[in-house]
Amino acid sequence: MEAKDLVATYIEEVWNCGNLVALSDLTAPGFTYHLGGQPPRDLAGMEQFIAGIREAFPDWRVTVESIVGDESLVAVRWSGEVTHLGLFHGAPATGKTISVSGINLYRIEGGKVAQEWEQMDSLGMLGQLGMLPT
Repeated sequence: MEAKDLVATYIEEVWNCGNLVALSDLTAPGFTYHLGGQPPRDLAGMEQFIAGIREAFPDWRVTVESIVGDESLVAVRWSGEVTHLGLFHGAPATGKTISVSGINLYRIEGGKVAQEWEQMDSLGMLGQLGMLPT
């Protein structure tokens, strides 16, 4: 599988479907996920993170806006709309549908995702949810 196809499959299965078996199958040993401003997560930490996102936003689904890269490094720009229906950073569900967007970078090793770096508009997300001080 080509690297861009691997990443597209990873986004669909892991992020959009919450498929934790696919997360394990599509990642390399020693996989690490980096989200700006937070400590890195290993595979077990990523499984917990994905489960938490799916609980807070059960309809989490993003669209790949653009994807570029080679066989070892792939960059993705994505966006979507999600609905806050569960606990998120200690805040109860608001029922609000919000816009999310970001850019992720994937390092590919041995035909699997070895590292993922994510930069998303977290401030915009928290603002839309009313979780920022006024």
